[in-house]
Amino acid sequence: MFKSRIGKWVSFAATVLVALGVFGLSAPASAAGTAKIYTPYVSLSAAPGESVTYDVDLINDSDGIQTASLSFAAPTKDWKTELTAGGHPISEIAVKPHESQTASLSVLVPFEVAKGSYALQLNAGAFGSLTLKINVAEQGTYKTELSAEQPNMEGHSDSTFTYNLTLANRTASKQQYALTAEPPAGWDARFSSGGNNVTAVDIEPNATSSITLTLTPSSKAAAQTYKIPVHAANSGTSADVTMEAVITGTYGIDLSTSNQVLSANVTAGGKRTLELSVTNTGTAELTGVSLTNTAPTDWDVTFEPKTIPSIKAGESVPVTATIHSSDKSLSGDYVVELTAQAAEKSADAAIRVTVKTSVLWGWIGVLIILVVLAGVYWLFRKYGRR
Repeated sequence: MFKSRIGKWVSFAATVLVALGVFGLSAPASAAGTAKIYTPYVSLSAAPGESVTYDVDLINDSDGIQTASLSFAAPTKDWKTELTAGGHPISEIAVKPHESQTASLSVLVPFEVAKGSYALQLNAGAFGSLTLKINVAEQGTYKTELSAEQPNMEGHSDSTFTYNLTLANRTASKQQYALTAEPPAGWDARFSSGGNNVTAVDIEPNATSSITLTLTPSSKAAAQTYKIPVHAANSGTSADVTMEAVITGTYGIDLSTSNQVLSANVTAGGKRTLELSVTNTGTAELTGVSLTNTAPTDWDVTFEPKTIPSIKAGESVPVTATIHSSDKSLSGDYVVELTAQAAEKSADAAIRVTVKTSVLWGWIGVLIILVVLAGVYWLFRKYGRR
């Protein structure tokens, strides 16, 4: 009888164990196998300001429709995320039996983010959840950058200084930057972009813009190094850079007569000597100064000296010009152009030359008249009484 009872208890226990094995253990496995969530890439790398997208498949292996609410948890509020399907934002999804649907999770990494690994949790109800990782390989920033390809340039005061700038928007939103420069008094500063003069530029997030700064020095700018601060700014962010313009000196030259009189008289076939002065009116040395002329046909002009090796700033060099007029020149006014040409600058002087008939020809004319009169008188005396 005792054995009989033991047998009954063993039989009962076996029945219970079988029931637990069939119902209690197999149910969770069945539930887990009917709805799944899957993405092939659970860990991606991105730079600050870059956007990454996870394509997530929701798989329904059951015989009924599975519906789930979708939610996600970002590392911080600065991480911008969006769930979409079919090009539209979604928050809930339904999947037919034995089919699947794809949803996209887009994540925008903040610009201001520390280097490291970050996890996002995507929850899909009955389909389960996914832990997604983003590896940020570099330290992020939230700033504006302004740089120059060649910040230092050299030239004289007649030069135009052109700088190529790059303005970078390292923020998470579109920015409009006002452009300003602080040149010395009397200088002109102009910004241009895309071939147009501008005072401000719009730049998309994580984008750059090429800007040209043109500086025109004052004509009286002294020979020295000038620093010109340049700013790109708005109410939230700004960047600065300093340009350098090295003025090596101003070039100026003047050509005139020693008494400042630009006229002379000469007889036809005669010559006239003029004392000229070549003056360096700039702040830099002039080199290789040559004297040339443009004169009427058959006239000749010579210089002594014809070339001047150099003239220091503020100094003058005397030059003698000899003008030879043509013996065929008629009485009247003629113009002789004189030029002093340096490697850097040139100057002209227009000399008005008045040609007068030689006195000798006047006396010859008088003598001819007297001879004619004498001949007439002799003829009259000899043949007049006949």
